Amino acid sequence: MTHKHLPHAERVVQAFKDKLSSSGRQHVGEKHFDELALLIESAISTSVLEEMERAADKVAQVADELRRGAEHL
Repeated sequence: MTHKHLPHAERVVQAFKDKLSSSGRQHVGEKHFDELALLIESAISTSVLEEMERAADKVAQVADELRRGAEHL
């Protein structure tokens, strides 16, 4: 997996950390915040890939329609 979305995930985690009290941040710990960032990154990547697949399916459908239409010219 690429780390293309990691900076955004880290910003989300930082925003979450900012909402916690200092005792809450200490209780959770950096290891868990790092794991949270990876989970968020994975969720972003999955969503982007699913949308890209939908777009590719639409493009393939349009290409098929154009091909069928060209056969009738």
